[in-house]
Amino acid sequence: SATLSCGALTMPVYEIYKVGEDLHWQRGLDFLAAYGLSVTVIPHWNNSDGGTELDTSHCYVGEARFTKLQTLLPAGQCVLGIDEHTAVIINFADGCCQVMGSGTATVLRDGTAHVYEKDSRFSLDVLGEWYLPLNGDRIPTDLWQAALAAAEEREREAAATAVPSAQVYALVAARDTARAAKDWQTADSLRDEILNLGWQVLDTPDGSELLPLDG
Repeated sequence: SATLSCGALTMPVYEIYKVGEDLHWQRGLDFLAAYGLSVTVIPHWNNSDGGTELDTSHCYVGEARFTKLQTLLPAGQCVLGIDEHTAVIINFADGCCQVMGSGTATVLRDGTAHVYEKDSRFSLDVLGEWYLPLNGDRIPTDLWQAALAAAEEREREAAATAVPSAQVYALVAARDTARAAKDWQTADSLRDEILNLGWQVLDTPDGSELLPLDG
């Protein structure tokens, strides 16, 4: 049902197949609209649960009824039919689609049908004219600005986070060695050197821990 409803329009399978309502479409979630695409997705394209007595392909409504449903679609609407145990991976960065799994994918557009076998790739243009949305497109301005501000703050915090130098790490290692040898005088001297470089050493059960000095 998630796949069925992700497109511009969704086919009310239960209402048509089980209840017997007239053929019609309902509004889908239209996830691809942000990329300029108007696609209706139909899973279970090759379903055969009905055997030889009942055509349950095209997500259980059968080919005959689906052909009639097509006439109710808006002009220019693209249909992506996906076989069972099959997925279509849409890669907007590469501008292509890849069929994965055990079946095929069928694209119905402008009165023609194109079938793509498993493991094949096809251009995203097959689904229609598309584009990559601009940053913040379709996002309320105040939310987008808040997100940008939060990202900039995280970058400032990351840049301001102090990182011990290689010299500090070397002094800590030497101090650990002195402590292991119970050379407390050398260990204290090394601790003072580390303090002069802006770091405090804490001796914990898991080993030495460095904390930056305030200011």
